[in-house]
Amino acid sequence: MNVVSTSSIIGDWARQVGGEGVRVVDLVPPGVDPHTFQPGARDITNVADADLVLSVGLNLEGQWLRETLTNVRADDARRLVLGPLVDPRPAADEKGGPASAGAVLDPHFWMDPVRAKVAVSAIADELAEIDAGHAEEYRDNADAYLRKLDELDSWIGAKLRDLSPDDRILVTSHDSLGYFADRYGFRVVGAVIPGVSTERDPSAGEMAMLVDAIRQYQAKAIFVEASVSDRMARRISEETGVPVVGGLLVGTLGPPGTDVGTYEGMMRRNVEIIVGALR
Repeated sequence: MNVVSTSSIIGDWARQVGGEGVRVVDLVPPGVDPHTFQPGARDITNVADADLVLSVGLNLEGQWLRETLTNVRADDARRLVLGPLVDPRPAADEKGGPASAGAVLDPHFWMDPVRAKVAVSAIADELAEIDAGHAEEYRDNADAYLRKLDELDSWIGAKLRDLSPDDRILVTSHDSLGYFADRYGFRVVGAVIPGVSTERDPSAGEMAMLVDAIRQYQAKAIFVEASVSDRMARRISEETGVPVVGGLLVGTLGPPGTDVGTYEGMMRRNVEIIVGALR
């Protein structure tokens, strides 16, 4: 079976569930920002050959995925869009209570391993429906992986245990750690690029508001993702004296075969970086 994923993160989940019988191709390469990715000819061919296309949805892929599906006349291709299945949260720039019909929703749900489990189970069910002859194998693989995600969640909680509430303040390069903050008791007080996309620069007024928030909450670090420019974050750092801490992996895994080439490894590295900066 050929599976195409729009993200190396959900591609890793598909590999864990599918095992050796499923060939998974990730459209967005490691280290590339999924918000700004543009597919090439090989990507279009891979989508055309796919039995299943996995995507995050919630506007993470934006127009490029719709255009790719149209180019290969794959509007009716079997697709599983994971984001709407995980009880998505409103983005930080959406005010008020529960998300309304037109609200902007945060696509970065994988930063919460509990929501990741929902997506993994959905992938297992989809593979089992497409390939009923191997359904039991897919579900067994999923069960084993879900136990690993439970262990990951427990490990993260233990690593963060010594951080006081006053230390659990996050400033990020864009609004990408909201699910992580909700799950583990952090407060995101601002982002260099307000909103869930990285496709624009902040205004002077937005930067001034972020400087005020950093000072008000005595933030210890400005966290920047490996796939996002740190140029604007360094300007904020110069004004506030708060260091820029880079290397977070949020929209993408690291290179295959490295310790950050899997979802579990990515999350563990991120937690180590956060704890090291805030301790």
